[in-house]
Amino acid sequence: MKKQELVNAAIQVIQAEGIQKLSLAKIAEVVGITKPAIFHYFKNKQDLMRAVTEFTVVEYEQTIAAEYDKLPENDDLRHVHAFLYGNLRQLNDSELVKIHAASMEVLVSDDEAKKVWQNVYEREFAKLVPEIGEIQADLLSVALDGMWYGAMCGVWDANRAASIVEYLERIIKKE
Repeated sequence: MKKQELVNAAIQVIQAEGIQKLSLAKIAEVVGITKPAIFHYFKNKQDLMRAVTEFTVVEYEQTIAAEYDKLPENDDLRHVHAFLYGNLRQLNDSELVKIHAASMEVLVSDDEAKKVWQNVYEREFAKLVPEIGEIQADLLSVALDGMWYGAMCGVWDANRAASIVEYLERIIKKE
């Protein structure tokens, strides 16, 4: 038994039944262990959810990095494009959106999880600013946060989102 198996089980429950049905007992059942055995790996449910948050961050950053690697080296807005395309790719994965939604729930009550995402934002922002400046980097971040919110609330329209990304690309200019 590994910590990652429990994280995967938590993700499986979230995807199948939603965060409201997530319990340590349900996770133990999926993995085939007793609920007390979970405490060998995690202090409590909040600790497990932090691990789900960390998993989400890794997936997020790997997707953006993969998009970055696909882009030509001479792309003056390589980080911007990777940020836009990576987010769009993830937003079109409804299962991943569910995991992000669960991860966001943790942020409400967990300062450590909040710091994890703050660090992600700071790293991404630092990559965007040299290409487009602070104001436009903020604009992109806020626009994509809104798109994530829409996806998590079930009002996601992939075609419209792709059009929004295209529009954002047009209005972002190198300063």
